[in-house]
Amino acid sequence: MSLIVQKYGGSSLANAARIKAVAARIVRTKRQGHRVVAVVSAMGDTTDDLIKLAYQVTPSPQQRELDMLLTAGERISMSLVAMAIADLGEEAISFTGSQVGIITDTRHTRARILEIKADRLKESLSLGRIAIVAGFQGVSLHREVTTLGRGGSDTTAVALAAAMEADLCEIFSDVDGVYTADPRLVPQARKLPFLSYDEMLEMASSGAQVLHYRAAALAARHRVAVRCRNSFNNDPGTLIGKPKDMERVSVRGIAHDRSLSLVTISGMPKKQDLISKIAARLAEKDIPIKTWLITGEEKGSGLLIAVGQQDLDSVQEAVNKVLKPGSPAVIKVYREIGSVSIIGSGVGSEPTIISKSLAAMGQLRIGLAALSATEVRITFFIDRRHTERAVMELHKIFIG
Repeated sequence: MSLIVQKYGGSSLANAARIKAVAARIVRTKRQGHRVVAVVSAMGDTTDDLIKLAYQVTPSPQQRELDMLLTAGERISMSLVAMAIADLGEEAISFTGSQVGIITDTRHTRARILEIKADRLKESLSLGRIAIVAGFQGVSLHREVTTLGRGGSDTTAVALAAAMEADLCEIFSDVDGVYTADPRLVPQARKLPFLSYDEMLEMASSGAQVLHYRAAALAARHRVAVRCRNSFNNDPGTLIGKPKDMERVSVRGIAHDRSLSLVTISGMPKKQDLISKIAARLAEKDIPIKTWLITGEEKGSGLLIAVGQQDLDSVQEAVNKVLKPGSPAVIKVYREIGSVSIIGSGVGSEPTIISKSLAAMGQLRIGLAALSATEVRITFFIDRRHTERAVMELHKIFIG
Protein backbone atom coordinates (compact mmCIF):
# COMPACT_ATOMS: atom_id res chain seq x y z
CA MET A 1 0.00 0.00 0.00
CA SER A 2 1.56 3.28 -1.11
CA LEU A 3 2.06 6.24 1.21
CA ILE A 4 1.01 9.74 0.13
CA VAL A 5 1.74 12.91 2.09
CA GLN A 6 -0.63 15.75 1.28
CA LYS A 7 -0.27 19.39 2.33
CA TYR A 8 -3.19 21.83 2.36
CA GLY A 9 -2.58 25.58 2.50
CA GLY A 10 -4.55 28.23 4.30
CA SER A 11 -6.78 29.14 1.35
CA SER A 12 -7.82 25.48 1.07
CA LEU A 13 -8.97 25.56 4.71
CA ALA A 14 -10.40 29.08 4.90
CA ASN A 15 -13.87 28.10 6.16
CA ALA A 16 -15.99 25.13 7.24
CA ALA A 17 -17.13 24.28 3.69
CA ARG A 18 -13.54 24.15 2.45
CA ILE A 19 -12.44 22.07 5.42
CA LYS A 20 -15.18 19.56 4.56
CA ALA A 21 -14.01 19.51 0.93
CA VAL A 22 -10.42 18.85 2.03
CA ALA A 23 -11.60 16.07 4.33
CA ALA A 24 -13.53 14.50 1.44
CA ARG A 25 -10.41 14.58 -0.78
CA ILE A 26 -8.30 12.97 1.95
CA VAL A 27 -10.90 10.24 2.49
CA ARG A 28 -11.12 9.63 -1.24
CA THR A 29 -7.35 9.18 -1.39
CA LYS A 30 -7.51 6.70 1.50
CA ARG A 31 -10.30 4.71 -0.15
CA GLN A 32 -8.27 4.48 -3.34
CA GLY A 33 -5.92 2.24 -1.40
CA HIS A 34 -3.31 4.66 -0.05
CA ARG A 35 -2.03 5.40 3.41
CA VAL A 36 -2.41 9.14 3.96
CA VAL A 37 -0.62 11.75 6.05
CA ALA A 38 -2.15 15.23 5.66
CA VAL A 39 -0.20 18.33 6.71
CA VAL A 40 -2.34 21.40 7.31
CA SER A 41 -1.70 25.13 7.51
CA ALA A 42 -3.66 27.60 9.60
CA MET A 43 -7.06 28.64 8.24
CA GLY A 44 -7.07 31.54 5.78
CA ASP A 45 -5.27 34.59 7.21
CA THR A 46 -5.10 33.25 10.77
CA THR A 47 -1.30 33.47 11.05
CA ASP A 48 -1.22 37.07 9.80
CA ASP A 49 -4.06 37.99 12.16
CA LEU A 50 -2.23 36.47 15.13
CA ILE A 51 0.96 38.38 14.25
CA LYS A 52 -1.00 41.64 14.06
CA LEU A 53 -2.61 40.87 17.41
CA ALA A 54 0.78 40.23 19.01
CA TYR A 55 2.11 43.59 17.81
CA GLN A 56 -1.03 45.32 19.10
CA VAL A 57 -0.23 43.94 22.54
CA THR A 58 3.46 44.85 22.42
CA PRO A 59 5.82 46.48 19.88
CA SER A 60 8.44 43.78 20.56
CA PRO A 61 6.87 40.37 21.27
CA GLN A 62 9.19 37.74 22.72
CA GLN A 63 10.15 35.20 20.07
CA ARG A 64 9.35 32.21 22.28
CA GLU A 65 5.86 33.49 23.07
CA LEU A 66 5.29 34.41 19.43
CA ASP A 67 5.97 30.78 18.49
CA MET A 68 3.55 29.58 21.15
CA LEU A 69 0.91 31.91 19.74
CA LEU A 70 1.39 31.16 16.05
CA THR A 71 1.27 27.37 16.40
CA ALA A 72 -2.33 27.71 17.60
CA GLY A 73 -3.52 28.29 14.03
CA GLU A 74 -2.37 24.91 12.72
CA ARG A 75 -3.69 23.13 15.81
CA ILE A 76 -7.15 24.51 15.09
CA SER A 77 -6.98 23.31 11.47
CA MET A 78 -5.73 19.80 12.30
CA SER A 79 -8.51 19.21 14.83
CA LEU A 80 -11.27 20.42 12.52
CA VAL A 81 -10.01 18.35 9.59
CA ALA A 82 -9.82 15.24 11.80
CA MET A 83 -13.41 15.86 12.95
CA ALA A 84 -14.63 16.26 9.37
CA ILE A 85 -12.91 13.03 8.32
CA ALA A 86 -14.52 11.15 11.23
CA ASP A 87 -17.90 12.46 10.08
CA LEU A 88 -17.25 10.75 6.71
CA GLY A 89 -16.73 7.39 8.38
CA GLU A 90 -12.93 7.16 8.49
CA GLU A 91 -10.75 7.16 11.58
CA ALA A 92 -8.35 10.10 11.81
CA ILE A 93 -5.96 11.32 14.47
CA SER A 94 -4.31 14.73 14.68
CA PHE A 95 -0.78 15.53 15.84
CA THR A 96 1.13 18.69 16.63
CA GLY A 97 4.67 19.00 15.31
CA SER A 98 6.12 17.98 18.67
CA GLN A 99 3.77 14.98 19.01
CA VAL A 100 4.83 13.66 15.62
CA GLY A 101 8.53 14.01 16.48
CA ILE A 102 9.66 16.98 14.36
CA ILE A 103 12.88 17.99 16.11
CA THR A 104 14.31 21.41 15.27
CA ASP A 105 17.19 23.65 16.25
CA THR A 106 16.63 26.31 18.89
CA ARG A 107 15.92 29.35 16.68
CA HIS A 108 12.45 30.67 17.38
CA THR A 109 10.25 31.84 14.44
CA ARG A 110 12.77 30.47 11.87
CA ALA A 111 13.75 27.01 13.10
CA ARG A 112 15.27 24.32 10.89
CA ILE A 113 14.33 20.66 11.05
CA LEU A 114 17.12 18.45 12.40
CA GLU A 115 15.35 15.11 12.66
CA ILE A 116 11.93 13.46 12.48
CA LYS A 117 11.11 10.65 14.90
CA ALA A 118 8.05 9.30 13.12
CA ASP A 119 7.38 6.17 15.20
CA ARG A 120 4.04 7.41 16.52
CA LEU A 121 2.98 8.43 13.02
CA LYS A 122 3.92 5.04 11.56
CA GLU A 123 2.02 3.26 14.33
CA SER A 124 -1.15 5.23 13.57
CA LEU A 125 -0.91 4.42 9.86
CA SER A 126 -0.42 0.73 10.64
CA LEU A 127 -3.76 0.82 12.49
CA GLY A 128 -5.49 2.11 9.36
CA ARG A 129 -5.87 5.67 10.58
CA ILE A 130 -5.46 8.87 8.57
CA ALA A 131 -2.84 11.08 10.24
CA ILE A 132 -3.34 14.85 10.30
CA VAL A 133 -0.20 16.83 11.16
CA ALA A 134 0.05 20.51 12.06
CA GLY A 135 2.48 22.10 9.64
CA PHE A 136 4.92 24.95 10.28
CA GLN A 137 5.99 23.74 13.74
CA GLY A 138 8.21 21.44 15.75
CA VAL A 139 9.97 21.12 19.08
CA SER A 140 13.54 22.21 19.77
CA LEU A 141 16.36 20.31 21.41
CA HIS A 142 15.52 22.37 24.52
CA ARG A 143 11.91 21.06 24.42
CA GLU A 144 10.52 24.41 23.35
CA VAL A 145 7.82 24.84 20.72
CA THR A 146 9.28 26.34 17.53
CA THR A 147 7.98 27.51 14.16
CA LEU A 148 9.71 27.09 10.82
CA GLY A 149 8.98 30.49 9.29
CA ARG A 150 7.18 31.30 6.05
CA GLY A 151 6.59 28.25 3.87
CA GLY A 152 6.91 26.06 6.96
CA SER A 153 3.98 23.80 6.10
CA ASP A 154 5.47 23.00 2.68
CA THR A 155 8.73 22.20 4.44
CA THR A 156 6.95 20.01 7.00
CA ALA A 157 5.22 18.00 4.29
CA VAL A 158 8.34 17.34 2.22
CA ALA A 159 10.39 16.55 5.33
CA LEU A 160 7.79 14.01 6.49
CA ALA A 161 7.68 12.49 3.00
CA ALA A 162 11.47 12.14 3.04
CA ALA A 163 11.61 10.71 6.55
CA MET A 164 8.88 8.15 5.85
CA GLU A 165 10.02 7.37 2.30
CA ALA A 166 6.62 8.31 0.91
CA ASP A 167 5.74 7.48 -2.68
CA LEU A 168 4.46 11.01 -3.35
CA CYS A 169 4.11 14.39 -1.67
CA GLU A 170 1.17 16.46 -2.94
CA ILE A 171 1.20 20.21 -2.25
CA PHE A 172 -2.35 21.57 -2.52
CA SER A 173 -2.99 25.31 -2.87
CA ASP A 174 -5.36 27.55 -4.86
CA VAL A 175 -3.44 27.34 -8.17
CA ASP A 176 -3.26 24.50 -10.72
CA GLY A 177 0.51 24.08 -10.54
CA VAL A 178 3.70 25.85 -11.56
CA TYR A 179 3.39 28.20 -14.55
CA THR A 180 5.93 29.51 -17.04
CA ALA A 181 5.40 32.92 -15.41
CA ASP A 182 2.98 34.48 -12.96
CA PRO A 183 -0.36 34.16 -14.83
CA ARG A 184 -1.64 37.30 -13.11
CA LEU A 185 1.10 39.19 -14.90
CA VAL A 186 1.44 37.19 -18.12
CA PRO A 187 -1.93 35.95 -19.45
CA GLN A 188 -0.11 33.72 -21.96
CA ALA A 189 1.67 31.80 -19.18
CA ARG A 190 1.22 28.05 -19.40
CA LYS A 191 1.11 25.43 -16.69
CA LEU A 192 4.15 23.17 -16.70
CA PRO A 193 3.34 19.45 -16.42
CA PHE A 194 6.87 18.64 -15.22
CA LEU A 195 9.91 20.34 -13.68
CA SER A 196 13.22 18.88 -12.58
CA TYR A 197 14.29 19.32 -8.97
CA ASP A 198 16.93 21.89 -9.93
CA GLU A 199 14.49 23.87 -12.08
CA MET A 200 11.89 23.97 -9.30
CA LEU A 201 14.49 25.01 -6.75
CA GLU A 202 15.60 27.91 -8.95
CA MET A 203 11.99 28.90 -9.68
CA ALA A 204 11.16 28.91 -5.96
CA SER A 205 14.27 30.85 -4.93
CA SER A 206 13.67 33.38 -7.73
CA GLY A 207 10.17 34.37 -6.69
CA ALA A 208 7.74 31.64 -7.86
CA GLN A 209 5.43 31.04 -4.89
CA VAL A 210 3.76 27.68 -5.57
CA LEU A 211 6.36 25.73 -3.54
CA HIS A 212 8.58 27.32 -0.90
CA TYR A 213 12.29 27.17 -1.71
CA ARG A 214 13.15 25.32 1.53
CA ALA A 215 10.70 22.59 0.59
CA ALA A 216 12.07 22.52 -2.97
CA ALA A 217 15.60 22.14 -1.58
CA LEU A 218 14.53 19.27 0.68
CA ALA A 219 12.78 17.53 -2.21
CA ALA A 220 15.90 17.85 -4.37
CA ARG A 221 18.23 16.62 -1.63
CA HIS A 222 16.14 13.58 -0.72
CA ARG A 223 14.66 12.93 -4.18
CA VAL A 224 11.06 13.22 -2.98
CA ALA A 225 8.53 13.16 -5.82
CA VAL A 226 6.35 16.27 -5.39
CA ARG A 227 3.17 17.22 -7.22
CA CYS A 228 1.81 20.79 -6.92
CA ARG A 229 -1.98 20.77 -7.33
CA ASN A 230 -5.14 22.82 -6.87
CA SER A 231 -7.35 21.73 -3.97
CA PHE A 232 -10.44 23.09 -5.76
CA ASN A 233 -10.31 20.84 -8.84
CA ASN A 234 -8.85 17.57 -10.11
CA ASP A 235 -6.16 19.03 -12.35
CA PRO A 236 -3.04 16.80 -12.20
CA GLY A 237 -0.84 19.82 -11.53
CA THR A 238 2.94 19.95 -11.91
CA LEU A 239 5.14 16.97 -11.08
CA ILE A 240 8.62 17.68 -9.74
CA GLY A 241 11.18 14.91 -10.12
CA LYS A 242 14.34 13.66 -11.79
CA PRO A 243 15.30 15.39 -15.08
CA LYS A 244 14.02 13.68 -18.23
CA ASP A 245 16.44 15.06 -20.81
CA MET A 246 20.19 14.67 -20.35
CA GLU A 247 21.51 17.74 -22.18
CA ARG A 248 18.58 19.49 -23.77
CA VAL A 249 18.66 23.25 -23.17
CA SER A 250 15.25 24.88 -22.87
CA VAL A 251 13.75 27.83 -21.03
CA ARG A 252 11.10 26.50 -18.67
CA GLY A 253 9.92 29.65 -16.98
CA ILE A 254 10.42 33.30 -16.09
CA ALA A 255 10.33 34.04 -12.36
CA HIS A 256 10.45 37.43 -10.70
CA ASP A 257 10.80 39.07 -7.31
CA ARG A 258 9.94 42.71 -6.57
CA SER A 259 11.07 42.82 -2.94
CA LEU A 260 14.86 43.02 -3.16
CA SER A 261 17.65 45.43 -2.30
CA LEU A 262 21.32 45.52 -3.31
CA VAL A 263 24.44 46.53 -1.44
CA THR A 264 27.60 46.92 -3.51
CA ILE A 265 31.07 47.52 -2.09
CA SER A 266 34.11 48.39 -4.18
CA GLY A 267 37.74 49.16 -3.37
CA MET A 268 38.13 46.91 -0.31
CA PRO A 269 41.80 46.25 0.51
CA LYS A 270 42.58 42.61 -0.28
CA LYS A 271 45.02 42.03 2.57
CA GLN A 272 42.50 42.69 5.32
CA ASP A 273 40.22 39.73 4.46
CA LEU A 274 37.21 42.02 4.86
CA ILE A 275 34.87 39.87 2.75
CA SER A 276 35.16 36.90 5.13
CA LYS A 277 34.52 39.23 8.08
CA ILE A 278 31.38 40.59 6.42
CA ALA A 279 30.25 37.03 5.68
CA ALA A 280 30.76 36.11 9.34
CA ARG A 281 28.68 39.09 10.49
CA LEU A 282 25.84 38.16 8.12
CA ALA A 283 26.00 34.55 9.34
CA GLU A 284 25.70 35.70 12.95
CA LYS A 285 22.51 37.54 12.04
CA ASP A 286 21.26 34.55 10.00
CA ILE A 287 20.36 36.82 7.07
CA PRO A 288 19.21 34.90 3.96
CA ILE A 289 21.30 36.06 1.00
CA LYS A 290 19.69 35.94 -2.44
CA THR A 291 22.93 36.50 -4.36
CA TRP A 292 26.55 36.96 -3.30
CA LEU A 293 29.09 38.03 -5.92
CA ILE A 294 32.79 38.70 -5.30
CA THR A 295 34.83 40.60 -7.89
CA GLY A 296 38.55 41.12 -8.21
CA GLU A 297 39.67 44.69 -8.81
CA GLU A 298 43.04 46.23 -9.61
CA LYS A 299 43.33 47.93 -6.22
CA GLY A 300 41.22 45.64 -4.10
CA SER A 301 38.10 43.51 -3.97
CA GLY A 302 34.44 44.14 -4.70
CA LEU A 303 31.29 42.58 -3.26
CA LEU A 304 27.62 42.56 -4.27
CA ILE A 305 24.94 41.36 -1.86
CA ALA A 306 21.29 40.92 -2.88
CA VAL A 307 18.81 40.48 -0.04
CA GLY A 308 15.13 40.83 0.71
CA GLN A 309 14.28 44.48 1.33
CA GLN A 310 13.27 43.64 4.91
CA ASP A 311 16.87 42.56 5.64
CA LEU A 312 18.61 45.60 4.14
CA ASP A 313 19.08 47.49 7.41
CA SER A 314 20.66 44.41 9.03
CA VAL A 315 23.05 44.01 6.09
CA GLN A 316 24.06 47.67 6.24
CA GLU A 317 24.68 47.37 9.97
CA ALA A 318 26.87 44.29 9.46
CA VAL A 319 28.87 45.96 6.67
CA ASN A 320 29.37 49.16 8.65
CA LYS A 321 30.73 47.23 11.62
CA VAL A 322 33.43 45.70 9.42
CA LEU A 323 34.26 48.72 7.25
CA LYS A 324 35.30 51.33 9.77
CA PRO A 325 35.19 55.11 9.06
CA GLY A 326 38.14 56.09 6.88
CA SER A 327 38.09 52.84 4.90
CA PRO A 328 38.76 53.38 1.16
CA ALA A 329 35.85 51.08 0.32
CA VAL A 330 32.86 52.65 -1.45
CA ILE A 331 29.42 51.42 -0.38
CA LYS A 332 26.34 51.92 -2.54
CA VAL A 333 22.80 50.91 -1.58
CA TYR A 334 19.93 50.27 -4.00
CA ARG A 335 16.74 49.91 -2.00
CA GLU A 336 14.09 49.20 -4.63
CA ILE A 337 15.36 46.38 -6.81
CA GLY A 338 13.52 43.72 -8.77
CA SER A 339 14.88 40.51 -10.19
CA VAL A 340 13.85 38.66 -13.33
CA SER A 341 15.14 35.10 -13.76
CA ILE A 342 15.23 32.85 -16.80
CA ILE A 343 14.94 29.25 -15.58
CA GLY A 344 15.80 26.07 -17.44
CA SER A 345 18.36 23.31 -17.63
CA GLY A 346 21.58 24.59 -19.21
CA VAL A 347 20.44 28.20 -19.75
CA GLY A 348 23.28 29.71 -17.75
CA SER A 349 25.92 28.31 -20.09
CA GLU A 350 24.04 28.95 -23.32
CA PRO A 351 25.44 32.13 -24.97
CA THR A 352 22.45 32.54 -27.32
CA ILE A 353 20.03 32.84 -24.41
CA ILE A 354 22.24 35.33 -22.60
CA SER A 355 22.72 37.35 -25.80
CA LYS A 356 18.99 37.49 -26.61
CA SER A 357 18.03 38.42 -23.07
CA LEU A 358 20.62 41.21 -22.85
CA ALA A 359 19.45 42.56 -26.22
CA ALA A 360 15.86 42.56 -24.95
CA MET A 361 16.86 44.55 -21.88
CA GLY A 362 18.64 47.04 -24.09
CA GLN A 363 15.63 47.49 -26.38
CA LEU A 364 13.40 48.08 -23.34
CA ARG A 365 15.97 50.60 -22.06
CA ILE A 366 16.24 48.73 -18.79
CA GLY A 367 19.61 49.22 -17.11
CA LEU A 368 21.15 46.36 -15.15
CA ALA A 369 22.22 46.73 -11.56
CA ALA A 370 23.79 43.26 -11.67
CA LEU A 371 23.59 39.88 -13.37
CA SER A 372 24.22 36.43 -11.92
CA ALA A 373 23.94 32.96 -13.44
CA THR A 374 24.04 29.28 -12.57
CA GLU A 375 23.69 26.28 -14.86
CA VAL A 376 19.90 26.47 -14.45
CA ARG A 377 19.27 30.20 -13.99
CA ILE A 378 20.12 33.65 -15.36
CA THR A 379 19.03 36.50 -13.07
CA PHE A 380 18.89 40.19 -13.93
CA PHE A 381 18.74 42.71 -11.07
CA ILE A 382 16.99 45.84 -12.28
CA ASP A 383 15.04 48.87 -11.12
CA ARG A 384 11.87 47.50 -9.51
CA ARG A 385 9.63 49.69 -11.69
CA HIS A 386 10.64 47.74 -14.81
CA THR A 387 10.13 44.21 -13.44
CA GLU A 388 6.78 43.51 -15.09
CA ARG A 389 7.89 44.76 -18.51
CA ALA A 390 10.99 42.60 -18.38
CA VAL A 391 9.00 39.50 -17.39
CA MET A 392 6.50 39.92 -20.22
CA GLU A 393 9.19 40.56 -22.85
CA LEU A 394 11.40 37.64 -21.84
CA HIS A 395 8.39 35.32 -21.69
CA LYS A 396 7.39 36.40 -25.22
CA ILE A 397 10.91 35.80 -26.55
CA PHE A 398 11.69 32.45 -24.97
CA ILE A 399 8.30 30.83 -24.32
CA GLY A 400 5.76 32.57 -26.55
